[in-house]
Amino acid sequence: MPSIIWPMDIQSERREYKRYPFTENILIDGVKSCQSTDISEGGLFVSAIQHFEKNDLIDFTISFKNWTVMINGQIRYYQYGIGMGIMFIDLTEDQKAQIKKIIEAIPATS
Repeated sequence: MPSIIWPMDIQSERREYKRYPFTENILIDGVKSCQSTDISEGGLFVSAIQHFEKNDLIDFTISFKNWTVMINGQIRYYQYGIGMGIMFIDLTEDQKAQIKKIIEAIPATS
């Protein structure tokens, strides 16, 4: 008998990085403010009402506690009125380290 594969199992298998709840304001292209819902070492998801297209390139700023990091990203998923998945691109070693510090500082949830 074949095993059942649930959609969430398929999605989690595709993910390269673990996602963490992260509800913070994100500034896109220096002017558009939106709120993130989760973050990983590879990207983040933000709730957004602004219109973007898949593969659009953006610059955005993440501020959390005493860290501020400016990052280049690419829209990998967009659903109008819901939000978008942004993949980090061209990260420097310093940006990678800052993102890891942010993730490590997120309070653990059970």
